[in-house]
Amino acid sequence: MSATSIDEMAAAVQSGEADLERLLEAVLEAELLAPSPTDPAVGGFSGAWADIEGVPHLVLGTTPQSLRALGDRASYALTLTGRRALGGLGEGAGALLHTAHGVFAIGPELVAELRAPAD
Repeated sequence: MSATSIDEMAAAVQSGEADLERLLEAVLEAELLAPSPTDPAVGGFSGAWADIEGVPHLVLGTTPQSLRALGDRASYALTLTGRRALGGLGEGAGALLHTAHGVFAIGPELVAELRAPAD
């Protein structure tokens, strides 16, 4: 799924016109950007993190433009699928997805559900 589709779907979810479950399924398959303040090729990937009420959230973006507000925290970025990004999070961590239309959080409980194997 393209970044534009994810951006449009996220906006529709926020306005109540679309289903969150469909958006999350699309996020898992989408190519996302995981910003980093340091060059992952030199010192490894450190990621950009946000604290939401004491809970760490890995910052992800749909496009380079969606990450501009991060400034130096997004000097570099890795491209990876949403499934890989969420699958690599430690227990108790969430994700903060920056889109062209805004930002939305995927809390730790939802991340754990998304990582669970399908029945």
